Amino acid sequence: MARVSLKNVTKKFNSVIAVNNVSFVVEDHEFAVILGPSGCGKTTTLRLIAGLEQVTEGEIYIGDRLVNNVPPRDRNIAMVFQNYALYPHMTVYDNMAFGLKMRKVPKDEIDRRVREAAKILAIDHLLERKPKELSGGQRQRVALGRAIVRNPDVFLFDEPLSNLDAKMRVHMRAELAKLHKRLEATSIYVTHDQVEAMTLGDKIILMNDGVIQQIDDPLSLYHYPRNRFVASFIGSPPMNFFEGELIEEAGKLIFQSPDFSVELPEKISSKLKKRFEKEVTFGIRPEDIRSENDLKKPDMAPVMESTVDFVETLGNEILVYYRTPSGVTYISRVPPFNPPESGSVLKIYFYLERIHIFSRRTGENISL
Repeated sequence: MARVSLKNVTKKFNSVIAVNNVSFVVEDHEFAVILGPSGCGKTTTLRLIAGLEQVTEGEIYIGDRLVNNVPPRDRNIAMVFQNYALYPHMTVYDNMAFGLKMRKVPKDEIDRRVREAAKILAIDHLLERKPKELSGGQRQRVALGRAIVRNPDVFLFDEPLSNLDAKMRVHMRAELAKLHKRLEATSIYVTHDQVEAMTLGDKIILMNDGVIQQIDDPLSLYHYPRNRFVASFIGSPPMNFFEGELIEEAGKLIFQSPDFSVELPEKISSKLKKRFEKEVTFGIRPEDIRSENDLKKPDMAPVMESTVDFVETLGNEILVYYRTPSGVTYISRVPPFNPPESGSVLKIYFYLERIHIFSRRTGENISL
């Protein structure tokens, strides 16, 4: 396996910049996920690594080799696509063996690799079937097997689970994670699904508009977002935001909005004083909001009153949708007990130690 390194990579399609000055490193044996909304440049980045698109500017290395001008077949990578790309007239065995046959690998070596990969993926009993006789999950395993037999330096995955139903996606995520640990393969996985990214990735590369927003491990990305985009994209439901101003009174920093005013904890205010901005956005995760209706609330005074708009009872948790007097809507995630009634007006509490303050000018998290 090999280390993958991108240095100041840009890709332009005429006047459109699809990937803008992107730099990152995926270490040997690491599982990295490129995450972002549709059109953010994540698939284009993967195609640049694979050699399916040519770099406009910058350098791509696989191991110590610069591969900008190396054709895809000579980069020793294996790619797994969203649509499986299996030959319908071939058996599972022949689909998995086809690439090796094209490379003139000896017949006994092909047989050994195919049967070994099929056993790893638990599809050894399906080798004589054709794709039309397989379920979606089984077809995806065949596509994975075709990649595994190559013994590539790098595995590239382009939203491989998107065509599966929800239950099968959960199952295949677990299978992919186990497969990565077993093969210790260098892997780069593209997805728009943050759940896939959070559960699979050792490292997440979050992109938007062709630009990397943050590179971090999943928990750091969730708890320490560098800007408002990261905070809003990571988390389901997303972080709640309130627009307002910072005011300094008697050495204390106070956040003031049309609906509430709170004194910020010393841990946060000490950071804000070094990067003070008046117009800011107050961010708080749904799980850090409680009401007087909840069994457990923060040991502090209520921040404001809000009206319950809607209640989603999901079994393992409850999502409560609130509306403030000024019309701002926000969501609280609470344990699945004692749901409030729609239309009720409740006192609301915040875990202030866990909030984030973002610059309204730049979107940057100035409370880190």
